[in-house]
Amino acid sequence: MTIAVCLIVCVLSTMLGAISGIGGGVLIKPMLDLTIPDLGMPVISLLSSCAVLSMSLFSVGKNYLQKNPQVLKLNVGIPLAIGSTVGGVLGKLLFNEISKALAADVLVKSVQNGLLFLLMSIVLINALRKNDEKALRERPAGMGLTVGLVLGLLSAFLGIGGGPLNMLALTGIYCMLHKEAALYSLFIIIFSQTAGIATALISGGSLPAFPLLMTACLSGILGGMIGRSLSKRMSNQAVKTLYNVAIAFILALCAFNIISALGLA
Repeated sequence: MTIAVCLIVCVLSTMLGAISGIGGGVLIKPMLDLTIPDLGMPVISLLSSCAVLSMSLFSVGKNYLQKNPQVLKLNVGIPLAIGSTVGGVLGKLLFNEISKALAADVLVKSVQNGLLFLLMSIVLINALRKNDEKALRERPAGMGLTVGLVLGLLSAFLGIGGGPLNMLALTGIYCMLHKEAALYSLFIIIFSQTAGIATALISGGSLPAFPLLMTACLSGILGGMIGRSLSKRMSNQAVKTLYNVAIAFILALCAFNIISALGLA
């Protein structure tokens, strides 16, 4: 039953993540909190990270195997990737320390979902207010490093992949079109989640059972395959609309998880 739930949640979430650039972890994390909370926060965070990493690797790799791939500008992508790698390590270490300090999954879940609700509210407000998207605006490498660091830290701590936060920064700071930002977002996720997973393993964090871990990884690839296929058929506006709907759904999930964790439901 647990494997079946993980499969369904990860495929649907990474499919939406591949289309809109939200990564999928931001959906997987609260959905698994809701459906199979007995796994525990460290295991759920690791499953989410593995599914999102698999999806991102597939989606970015698939892009470059196409005849006319979207091309990432390395002077934009590399500073963001380096910053997100460092941030991914720091975020996972911060998560481990807070987990030890609180010593209760219910408190950790409340902190994560509360912070995620706040950040997703900012993301949705920005998405609804943003009317005009301009051409890519390049920024200094130092800014890219800083932006990547913050994005990687937050995403690794929350165990979400960080797609919506990446999209907020890429469309807001770098003025990218939504579909363009989605590819850069997946590129950043590869580095931040690899760093976060490696840190969790080295620090001796709780590991999921191997069948469950493989289910998350394979589900991420399957979701990425479906998402990439659908994305090619969708307009920039359609992708943006789907993105907004997904963020609204995530807000509702986080609110429900907070209420449930605190025993108010």
